[in-house]
Amino acid sequence: MMSTLIHSDTQPQSDTPPDRDFIRVGPSRIEGTGVFAKRQIARGTRIVEYTGARRSVESLVTDIANGKSPGVYLMHLHDGMAIDGSVGGSDARFINHGCNPNCEVYVFSDRLYVYAMREITEGEELTFDYGLRTPRGIAAQEGRAEDHPCNCGSADCRGTMLKQS
Repeated sequence: MMSTLIHSDTQPQSDTPPDRDFIRVGPSRIEGTGVFAKRQIARGTRIVEYTGARRSVESLVTDIANGKSPGVYLMHLHDGMAIDGSVGGSDARFINHGCNPNCEVYVFSDRLYVYAMREITEGEELTFDYGLRTPRGIAAQEGRAEDHPCNCGSADCRGTMLKQS
């Protein structure tokens, strides 16, 4: 399963590079490990780049056909390509899903960045809506909600990490 993203061709520019030391990784009430704000983060702030090994969807399909797990830190980049955060990935790979997220992911020049959708308070866990979907070429488990439960705890929780129709 891979996440849905927002694509853009232009990246905001600034004369002075901002201090990007916004996050820490720690135990999460949502799931396993999470990412938390070390300080207040303003709406619209670029928080962190999602990095890792670039993998073709074809190679992921081949791995699944051969009984290998495709991994849990996959992020869709564009048709045919994903980023595998489990190989050389940044702390962004630990950002959990939330049905009422405080972050969203944008693509600039084939790079993924996590941005604050609203003001995030110090200590708050960062989340984005994974919007999971089955990549073309993978027929198994066609998006069964019970296979991808959500534990975000939001009042708006839809009970699954799958993309809403």
